[in-house]
Amino acid sequence: MHAHIVGSGLAGLAAAVYLVRDGGMSGSDITIYEAGNGLGGAMGIAGGPSSGYILPTGRIFEAEYRCTLDLLSHIPAASDPGISVKDEILDFNARHGFRDTAHIIDRDGKVVRSSHYGLSVRDRLDLVLLALTPEAMLEGRRIEAHFGEAFFRTEFWLLWTTIMGCLPQHSALEMRRFLNRFLHLLPTLSDMTMMYRTRYNQYDAIAEPLVRWLRERDVRFLAGAWVHAIGFTPSAAEFSATSLAYERDGTATQVTIAPKDIVLVTNGSQVADLSVGSMTEPPRARSDGRSWALWESLAAGRSGFGNPAAFFGARHVPDTQWLSFTVTTVETRFFALMTKLTGEEPGRGGLLTLRDSNWLITLTIFHQPELIGQPAGTRVWWGYALYPDRPGNWVAKPALACSGAEILQETLHHLGFGHETDAIMAGSTCVPCLLPYAGSVWLPRGHADRPRVVPAGSTNIGFIGQFAEMPLETVFTMEYSVRSARMAVATLLGLDVELPSVYQGQFDPHALYGALKALA
Repeated sequence: MHAHIVGSGLAGLAAAVYLVRDGGMSGSDITIYEAGNGLGGAMGIAGGPSSGYILPTGRIFEAEYRCTLDLLSHIPAASDPGISVKDEILDFNARHGFRDTAHIIDRDGKVVRSSHYGLSVRDRLDLVLLALTPEAMLEGRRIEAHFGEAFFRTEFWLLWTTIMGCLPQHSALEMRRFLNRFLHLLPTLSDMTMMYRTRYNQYDAIAEPLVRWLRERDVRFLAGAWVHAIGFTPSAAEFSATSLAYERDGTATQVTIAPKDIVLVTNGSQVADLSVGSMTEPPRARSDGRSWALWESLAAGRSGFGNPAAFFGARHVPDTQWLSFTVTTVETRFFALMTKLTGEEPGRGGLLTLRDSNWLITLTIFHQPELIGQPAGTRVWWGYALYPDRPGNWVAKPALACSGAEILQETLHHLGFGHETDAIMAGSTCVPCLLPYAGSVWLPRGHADRPRVVPAGSTNIGFIGQFAEMPLETVFTMEYSVRSARMAVATLLGLDVELPSVYQGQFDPHALYGALKALA
């Protein structure tokens, strides 16, 4: 028996662990195909201290990631192989957890705080109504259809949109899931004290330990291998994957899939068509479609395999694009100024959103070092713009058209550090990264637009990752990727494994009390 996993993101890595741990498979019988040259999917990192590090994305982590924490409890940590990744995360947060005292600031550098997060009685009722509306009534509907215009100017919305990644034109169905799934976090949205972070960036802290664990068990990784086709037995009621075709180094290869083999496909990526700029050049938009081409071929003429056109394609880009930027610096002024502005030591502050930024810039100061191997005296911080197509307030053009130097200049002016711009920029390298489909998982959709983890009639193929459909769970999270992997492996191998339930705050008395206390 062999297993073929398409994609080396968190879902693919987790699936391989479950095949070994729960399914008893030999690692040498598992192959992971990765179209890119690096592993880790959305957690991947690049660059270095001289050219500037590149951390394209980041996602929240919290205590109710039940599948993820279970997975990481079996993986040795990067900092100390004698403890697990889970224990490393819990220990690090016990000592260096978030304590965000300045999550949102205005143009004058003043902290934005208001009772009930600035929500009116009407806004609070609308939130409750959305949380109680059946999902079937929300298919294809937008968040903005359920709230008045004033809602999107509240402190609550600024916190929610920058933490969760949604925009007003995004899915009301997903918003409903998020409200119920993260209800317990509502009282601490501003200070983020109930959210976890990893000791290092998520690649070094999570992806690399998983890769190392799998390599030690002889799992085969094929980087630069683009899987573009999967063959099936011709059957209407039941179907099995029979072949897998990929290209690598200009050579086409076809692999025969036996009836007892299994195939797990990561059907789409939030870092699809990612492009990187520099201090002097903006990232150049590109579109090769390879990240969802396999899904398109699988869905063509087959019901139950979803609809990739609901998430990918040029028409969606204005609603899904992000611009993130990573700043590598050897000067000390910026960190000293940030400590004075926020009143927090570097790394404790969580997110800082610049309310009056046209781009809606949000940044975070990491606990240093952020990367394994980061040189002493080098520091790294990170930010992103949710509205990169708008002209800046100081740099009069969209963030999409800006170099790293221009993005850094715009950010420093919003922070009130304009008088130190030259000195800070002289010791800093800002690398912008364009992610045209970062918000694709948030697009309005129907339940049939994403294939089920194991489609009806499938004997040996499943879907994993952010574009596979599971009830209740929320996309844009590590938990979604890990849960999909465990569900796919358990189902296709017929394992007697009971997955942890998806946390639902509306059934948790403590979460309900906390939410009512914060909003009532």
